Amino acid sequence: MGNIMIRMGVVIGVLVVVQLGFFFVGHLAHPSMVEPQRPIDQFPLVVRMAEAGTWEGKTAKLDARTFDESEVDVAVSRIYFKEGDSKDAHPLKFLMAEYRSPRAGLYHNPMNCYRSQGFTRIGEVEMQPLNARNRPDTTISVTTWMRNNEKVIVAYWYEVGDHTMYERGDLLKLQWAMAGKTQWPVMFKVLLEMPATDSLSKSEILGMAQSVREWLGEVQPIVD
Repeated sequence: MGNIMIRMGVVIGVLVVVQLGFFFVGHLAHPSMVEPQRPIDQFPLVVRMAEAGTWEGKTAKLDARTFDESEVDVAVSRIYFKEGDSKDAHPLKFLMAEYRSPRAGLYHNPMNCYRSQGFTRIGEVEMQPLNARNRPDTTISVTTWMRNNEKVIVAYWYEVGDHTMYERGDLLKLQWAMAGKTQWPVMFKVLLEMPATDSLSKSEILGMAQSVREWLGEVQPIVD
């Protein structure tokens, strides 16, 4: 009889711990999100990079289907052209987005979305260092993709405050890092794409990434 009671006590204890765990993780997964100090559509249309020159952006609105399928809350989509280039040469596709649900946003990363659009990744994922004057050093994901005769280089990352992520598997680390906080900064997604025509494309896309990260540092949400 005593053994049965002990076993029942252990089972009940395990169930209580599991339920508390679900409650705790659920609370972490659905925090109150704090908006940036300025809307992301105020990111400059003209971007001057020290080594990559001056780039001018034009709005390239996401179609309604893409917007809905990506589960994004706010998105800014543009195409930037380098000063002095013809308007059909060397475009840099730019997407900056806000997600109130990190779980949903992290699912819609290039590793999933580019494959679903018929692209095949060429080579390994490169984790390139990204240094910004007003932010902690981090790394971003850089990959090359091919579809028919189209070859592109893609750089992306997600950030919540000073935490950088790339896929859903990174969410648990974020949850533990933010444990005890009832408010989180809204999650930003940055996705940059260029034709992979030469080695210059990588330096140019990394230059834009630095400009974006520094700008996001200036508008980061203020969280108590």
